[in-house]
Amino acid sequence: MGTGSSRLRYPEIMSKRDWSEIEKKCDLVREFAEMLIKYFKDKNKFEEGPLLFMAHWAKEMGFRDYWFAIDTELQKRYECTSWFWIVRRLRNCPDYWK
Repeated sequence: MGTGSSRLRYPEIMSKRDWSEIEKKCDLVREFAEMLIKYFKDKNKFEEGPLLFMAHWAKEMGFRDYWFAIDTELQKRYECTSWFWIVRRLRNCPDYWK
């Protein structure tokens, strides 16, 4: 996975503008992940489908370079929620970003 600028991976060196962007993106990522999980649970499908949808959506929305920071911020806020695995897996599985 291309991580973009290293400044987007480490919160301590991010600009206020970057943080503002991440704050906006976090809520969108959370909402989209919740929607995906609900959709795929209703269809009794898990794992591959949601991950591919999330990666495709994140690339289209321009979130790829921010993904590490988004993941870190969402983990601080929502670590134990049911949809969080989808965000975490995309951080650790570069194949989904191809």
